[in-house]
Amino acid sequence: MKRSSFIFVLSLFSLFTLHAKAEDADPLWMKVIAQNNLIKKWVPKNVEQTLVITKSGEESKTIQIKKQYEKWDKGAPVYKLLNIEPALPAGAKPPLFDMAQMFATEAEPEVFSAKAKVKRSDGQTLNGKSVVVFETSQAQSKVRLWVDAINGAIYQRLLEISVPLTFEGSMLTEYVRSAEGNPVIRKSETDLSVLIPFKKAKMKSTDQYSDWFEHL
Repeated sequence: MKRSSFIFVLSLFSLFTLHAKAEDADPLWMKVIAQNNLIKKWVPKNVEQTLVITKSGEESKTIQIKKQYEKWDKGAPVYKLLNIEPALPAGAKPPLFDMAQMFATEAEPEVFSAKAKVKRSDGQTLNGKSVVVFETSQAQSKVRLWVDAINGAIYQRLLEISVPLTFEGSMLTEYVRSAEGNPVIRKSETDLSVLIPFKKAKMKSTDQYSDWFEHL
């Protein structure tokens, strides 16, 4: 076979392969990816966080934190501390914990991908509403999404992660439509256990988001 003919056949095979992959992608999953991209455009200006930290052998401590958007840096929002109660001792660093941002930076690009291997479950319910559930797993984590069966709007996301002898936990995130009709993050609840010997601890975080603006 001449080289030109071989290249033509190879190109034709590649086109058929790409077409097949595009057809294999679940159309609803592609809508979910698009919806997630829309959510990321709307950044909450204000965050109110409640942290409950329990170190091994000690009483639980509750910390109330208020943060406000300051700037955009390296593809992510940066928040400044407005208030923390109880007040920290002089020189102490505030526990500015944000598992949602950690997930968005490290794992989200692989989860919300046309190449992601997802399991679809139709006919599910969430708060009395009929939904579709998508699940995808990676080496140390699993993500479950409850979405609208028609337009792929995301109602809820559950991230479960486990790193042996290090930590394990979950983060449940709720999404709503703002007063203007935009898809936004409303609330997230994180439950984390540190498994490192002699440093064992538990932390629960509830984050409330408000006053969203569009990041272009």
